[in-house]
Amino acid sequence: MQRFSVDSPKQMLESTIYSILDRRDEVLTSPDSDFTRTKKISFLQTILFPMLAGNKDNDDELLEFFGEKGLPRQSSMIERRNQVKPAAFITLFQDFSKCIPILKLFNGHQVVSADGTRLNLPFNPYDHETYIQAIKGRKGINQAHLNCLHDPLNDIFLDVELQSVNAMDEKGAFCRLLSRQKLAGGPTHKRIYVADRGYASYNIFAHAIHNGQLFLIRVPESFAKTMCTGKNREGWLEEAYCDEVITVNISRRNTKKNKQQPNFHYIPSSGHYDFIPEGADGTDSLRLRVVKFPIGEDTFEYIVTNLPQYSFSLSSIKELYHLRWSTETAFRHLKYAANMVHMHSRKREFLLQEIYAKLTLYNFSSFAAAIVGRTQNETEKYKYVLNFTKTISICIQYLKGVINDPESMIRKYKIPVRPGRRFPRNLRRQAADTLNYR
Repeated sequence: MQRFSVDSPKQMLESTIYSILDRRDEVLTSPDSDFTRTKKISFLQTILFPMLAGNKDNDDELLEFFGEKGLPRQSSMIERRNQVKPAAFITLFQDFSKCIPILKLFNGHQVVSADGTRLNLPFNPYDHETYIQAIKGRKGINQAHLNCLHDPLNDIFLDVELQSVNAMDEKGAFCRLLSRQKLAGGPTHKRIYVADRGYASYNIFAHAIHNGQLFLIRVPESFAKTMCTGKNREGWLEEAYCDEVITVNISRRNTKKNKQQPNFHYIPSSGHYDFIPEGADGTDSLRLRVVKFPIGEDTFEYIVTNLPQYSFSLSSIKELYHLRWSTETAFRHLKYAANMVHMHSRKREFLLQEIYAKLTLYNFSSFAAAIVGRTQNETEKYKYVLNFTKTISICIQYLKGVINDPESMIRKYKIPVRPGRRFPRNLRRQAADTLNYR
């Protein structure tokens, strides 16, 4: 296995940033003139600034980033950022993510969790794509929805799709992300895609199966019980533990002939199923494994997967689904530790720059933490791991040039793992923290 030092992420990041300039037509507004002469703000600094900006206004952030000598005006940075298309930050995120080695696998497979989160944007009632009236009679808010593929074992974001809140379609985004992974040449390791019950859909099952990918998706009880129809439904999923393989037949035509097929499901014209054209007479068959197990006294979990029974037992299914919760923690770190909640502009292009820049910062910090070593030491009572919030903060200072030895600094901050702790989920209305007005 290749040996990495704590300086490796920085070298890879800077190398990836410089390589972006090879595609000037794709990433620069005016490729013939932008970044052709030496100026106070370089291309590297233009890319790093949105990535490292924190919870202060632009003038304070510029002072921290550049220092007293060579401090540019805020208008100079805005001019430079206008020369860079959001495609540059998207390319940086995608290319840098591919540089990060996949060190942890589950039975030889890379685990990928699919989930989404809403991002609060600066207030702009004229942006009808992101503006919503959340509470009647009160001031509205602007939001976007970030659909992500996240590796919970290696703690990196692999791919994302950003949608406006008024055009939010998590299932459609997941299908496109699945297809995009195949078109990109496919991952190095065989993947298992894990998702919650919001992704329960025959169209998603079909996308994974037809793309040759493994999946494990939690489904609602009502969905699981309707997967077997007709005579096959007698006694279906009545036991506390069930693990059965069934074949579901899907068609766009609700004909008498089709209805005679076992486990037939009709997809109306308003439904999504990308593998049968609307009005076509064809039938698609999906071989699915349905698993049921108790999680409480009268509560059960229902899982639909195509993982083989001989190599993935019930305990493996439970463990895989539990890994998905790490993505929720990743979203919290991305928003608050990496400062995605602090936006420094209202301009759409700049917002896209900041969102993808923060995703790259998160992956950079996770790569650095993996090199240092997540688990530090164990006592009789606790296992101690790195404090990832502090790791992101240290990586920001390292990229700014404030810290020269990030490894020793990262090792100083550890927190105990307390399994089984639960807290009530307090939901509250929150607006974006806008730190600039351009």
